[in-house]
Amino acid sequence: MTLAHLSDTHLGFRAYGRTNDEGFNLREADVMDTFRACLEAIAERDPDLVVHSGDLFHAVRPSNATIVQTFRAINALQTRRGGKPFVLIGGNHDTPRLADSGNILRIFQGIPGVFVETEGPRRLGEEPEFRALGVEVLCVPNKAFWADRGEAWRPALRRKHAVLTVHAMAAEALPEHGAFSIERALPEAWTYVALGDYHVRRRFAPNACYPGSTDFTSSNVWEEAATPKGWAWYDSERGELEFVPLATRRVLDLPLIDAAELSAEALTERLLAQANWPEGEAPIVRQRVANARAELRGWLDPQALRGLQARCLNYQLRLEAPASDPLEAWRQAGSAQTLEDSWRTHLAEAALAGGVSKARLEEIGLELLKEARELDAAPA
Repeated sequence: MTLAHLSDTHLGFRAYGRTNDEGFNLREADVMDTFRACLEAIAERDPDLVVHSGDLFHAVRPSNATIVQTFRAINALQTRRGGKPFVLIGGNHDTPRLADSGNILRIFQGIPGVFVETEGPRRLGEEPEFRALGVEVLCVPNKAFWADRGEAWRPALRRKHAVLTVHAMAAEALPEHGAFSIERALPEAWTYVALGDYHVRRRFAPNACYPGSTDFTSSNVWEEAATPKGWAWYDSERGELEFVPLATRRVLDLPLIDAAELSAEALTERLLAQANWPEGEAPIVRQRVANARAELRGWLDPQALRGLQARCLNYQLRLEAPASDPLEAWRQAGSAQTLEDSWRTHLAEAALAGGVSKARLEEIGLELLKEARELDAAPA
């Protein structure tokens, strides 16, 4: 059996406020283009099974344009594959928290061969499409993950192949935010374990991995800048797991500049010298400058900075105060911290009553912040 595994596509993601000729946010268009390229690459290999392990959309209520484009892309893939099974589970971003809210992912069940699970857990295997492959698939969407009792996930049907797909953060990926251990997934008991939620590709066993997100859609893309985006291909007969890279708009976290002994003119020259990407590429760029004295920051060449910004989709110049100026450093640290970071910091230092899960409480808080942003950004 051959299997294509993608995850965390976050369609509808927007950033930086710049639009294309059709009026769409440029990052939103980038992310959709990468998704289409991913499906095209999958179609070329024609796998027996496709698994999307959660966060198809970036928001619970994506725009109509995003929904239509996504439906057309998946329908085109399934037409080329002749309706062979495509399993899609709900992630934390695309699952409503209110019990009486419908899930937009359900509309994809109208596409031949697409199986959607947002509540779960659900075991697929009796359906003709899965019987023909001799496979069972246990779906554990994010909502089901938080509702279960923490028991190990095991195959239950007598099939040649068994696939587990879970959307949740493993402690082995992010120890401070992990909500379960890979041991619970029992990779040795499954043909393949398809994980979702972590945006950087990570293999835990020859048959178990996070493929990472298909594009840069995290709140801190700089942590991911050095790792290519893509999807995973697994061949059960060969026991081979392959990461397949995708071309995306480049994210560049440029080398740190120490401005302790630089004049404003010299610093401007260094900024220009490090901006050595090809003309017309328009990457997403961060340039950090350490020991940026207050008087230095006020004398940087504004025309040069505008030129740098014009060559990028987004150019983030982060001027960091010297350690000898603790007040300014504190101000900068406060201004750079997001609400999400503040919540994580608060929770890490909080003393909770016995039995309260910090991982679950963090998840709830981040979800509420996400929903508040979505409501604020929703069109009137």
